[in-house]
Amino acid sequence: MKLMTVKSVKKNSNQDVYDIKVDEDSHYILENGLVSHNSGVKYAASTIVYLSKRKDKNSEGEVVGNIIHCKLHKGRFTKENKMVDVKLNYDSGLDKYYGLVEIAVKYEIFKKVSTRIEMPTGDKAFESQIIKTPEKYFTSEVMERLEAAVKKEFCYGSESAATTNEE
Repeated sequence: MKLMTVKSVKKNSNQDVYDIKVDEDSHYILENGLVSHNSGVKYAASTIVYLSKRKDKNSEGEVVGNIIHCKLHKGRFTKENKMVDVKLNYDSGLDKYYGLVEIAVKYEIFKKVSTRIEMPTGDKAFESQIIKTPEKYFTSEVMERLEAAVKKEFCYGSESAATTNEE
């Protein structure tokens, strides 16, 4: 192990600095043997997501879950600063269709026609209908197209670049 020594320390500015200490984990040992305070973990992490939430209420005003706002602060595999909301219902768990209507409209898989959403088949429905029976509208064809749209939205590079790298 190579030892590191501090050659000099000089005053740079007069600014308050704050750090958070995690109980029973006051330092982090980096691969090169350098010991840092526990903020070093953020440099080693591949992904850091900041979470916040708001209450999800039903029509009677009862809290039935949370809408969790996820902002990617650091990502080695996906675009940083992207945000997505997920819906967590206390009874049924994560809603795998939550937010997909907006992405489908953005990438022209669905079309917004006045107050309705038009499907690739030409059928039209209100967004509330789609939310109540998502399996009817998110067919395997639609989900495949959404998968490609989500890659464009959140992943680095393009699909053609990924194909080139895999060959």
